[in-house]
Amino acid sequence: MVNLYQQEGLDYFELISLALRNEYNLSTIKAGKFEIPAKAFNPLRNQYDASRIIESLIPKFDNKSDLNLLITDVDLYVPRFNFIFGLAEIQERAAIVSRYRLNGSNMKERLVKEVIHEVGHLLGLPHCPVPACVMYFSNTIDDTDKKSSHLCQECRRRFEEL
Repeated sequence: MVNLYQQEGLDYFELISLALRNEYNLSTIKAGKFEIPAKAFNPLRNQYDASRIIESLIPKFDNKSDLNLLITDVDLYVPRFNFIFGLAEIQERAAIVSRYRLNGSNMKERLVKEVIHEVGHLLGLPHCPVPACVMYFSNTIDDTDKKSSHLCQECRRRFEEL
């Protein structure tokens, strides 16, 4: 089960629900809206710390055995990177994906790929060396565009063994 939290003003429930059902056979429920906490903003970078956003929302998570997915439209980062498209905090069973850098005519396709990628991490899948696999690490938007929205054969095998 995936609890989907979306930033106020966003509604990608149908798109994400279908993608997660098709790729991982997971059910998704609307868990509600959320606001980005002010403490997550870093004025020196003009970006939001993805880990702090997840951390601030942990008290909202009802069932600790469910997966929690946050969708936002702010520019995210973690300390080692200039920016990130998304982040999975495996121990917290929570992931965040931002559409901020996914803009363009294929934004929804990009969003689906990043959601499937981050939920894959929550399910125990590592990054994959195959550029066409959805679990391939996207360093740029071109990497996201080049990969598919599906697991490669090896990642599919790993997933089925989990």
